[in-house]
Amino acid sequence: MSSPERPPPPPDPRRVLAEGGLTPKPPPPEDRPSRRATIALILVSALAVGLGAAVAVIVASGPEKEVVTRSTTVTSVKTVEPTTTVVTTVPTTTTTVNKTVKTVTETTTATVTAKEPKPNGPPTGHR
Repeated sequence: MSSPERPPPPPDPRRVLAEGGLTPKPPPPEDRPSRRATIALILVSALAVGLGAAVAVIVASGPEKEVVTRSTTVTSVKTVEPTTTVVTTVPTTTTTVNKTVKTVTETTTATVTAKEPKPNGPPTGHR
């Protein structure tokens, strides 16, 4: 009759070492740039876009215009006849008298406090 199935015996270690091992070889590396290279490319691209935008703004502003304005002013003064001005100053004397008037203020206050008579009924708020 048939015997129950058992798992196969493990391979002989000497044979495994002689054949180079039974572990599968790692897959070949992908043709992808490293993480550092990707970050560097992103930064360089951002720099290029920024410089391109700056150049576009400068070009869009157009050439610088220079405006030169020249003006000439001629002033001539003619005196028709000579004039003489005489100013006479008379000294004046000013006297200031200060009088101090003493003011007395008197205030009288009278306060009268009267008590109200108590009502004969029950106190308010109690019924």
